[in-house]
Formats: sequence, structure tokens, C-alpha cells
Amino acid sequence: MKGQIVQVEYLNESVYTNVSISKSGYTQVVPGQEIRYTFKDIGNNSTVPLDSFYWRDTLPTDAVRLDKIITGTYSARLNYKVVFQTNLNDTQRVLADNLNTQKNYTLDASPAALGLASNEYVTQVTFLFGRVPGGFKQVETPYIYCDVLSSLSHEYRFANKCDVGGMWQNQWVQATDRWVTIIYRGGP
Repeated sequence: MKGQIVQVEYLNESVYTNVSISKSGYTQVVPGQEIRYTFKDIGNNSTVPLDSFYWRDTLPTDAVRLDKIITGTYSARLNYKVVFQTNLNDTQRVLADNLNTQKNYTLDASPAALGLASNEYVTQVTFLFGRVPGGFKQVETPYIYCDVLSSLSHEYRFANKCDVGGMWQNQWVQATDRWVTIIYRGGP
């Protein structure tokens, strides 16, 4: 056996990295109305696992205040957490931890539930999944509910932005989407 030549063959499949997210909401609302944002196509479409996988919603705080979150469910069994930031504190604070991707949760994100100051409001909500396998995706739809500020003027426009990402070999793979809503104020 000594001095024997061993031939080893490696199959080098090409790596494909891609993530996706899309969102929708109401095209038109009246001041004071509740608005629901719907998230679709959240996923790691890559052929490889991604580290630090997240999806995030950046609220249009000029127009809405966060009320509640329906987390949705996801294709791989993992534990994850939901964090938030506010206008007074850009440090991520935990809204819910040790959530199971196979369960759909309703999270109370009202100012009272979060213990916010009277002049404080949520600016971002982020779902942190850690390492996810290739093909990881949402199964049941997540929703974010907000209350539209009552002081907004007719035809005021606001945009809600979201993004998703994960790391492959120290490089971020990311995608974004946005949804624009117009205020309708009827009457004379």
C-alpha cells in the first residue's frame, strides 16, 4: 500500500445565491385607519445555507405606528427572534425570543406592550433566524398591522420598505421591496 497513488474526484457544483422578499399593503387609506402589510416570497433561494439570515420591515413613521405582528411560519424547523428599534433608541430590543418557525404567533407590538415612552415609537422590526438552509422560505404569510396617523393630509404618500439578507462566505446577499400608500381624506 505504501506509495500507492489514490485518485480522488471532486464534484464542483456551481453555487447559486439569491434571497427574495415582496410586500404589499393598501393602496389608499383614510387617516386613523388600520393598515395591514402582507409579506410574500421571503426566502433563501440559494443552493447553499446562509448565515445571519434576517428579514426586516422599516416603518414609515411619518405616517403609521406599529400595532401587532403575525409572524407566519417557515419551511425549516429553527428557533428565531424578533427585535425592534425605536426613534429614541436605535439599539435592537427583543420583542419575542425562542420562537419556533413551525408556529404562527401573534405578537402584541403596541406601545403599551413594548413599554415605550409617550413620545417613542417603533421604526424597524427585524426577524433574526441565524443560519438557514438553502431553499428556506416562508410557508404561512406574515403580516404587520399599523395604525395610520389621524393628522395626515389628503393625497399624502408614504412608503413602507422591507429587506432580507444572509451571508455566504462573508458576503451579504440581499434584496429589498417597498410599498407606497396614499391618504384619502374625503369631505368638503
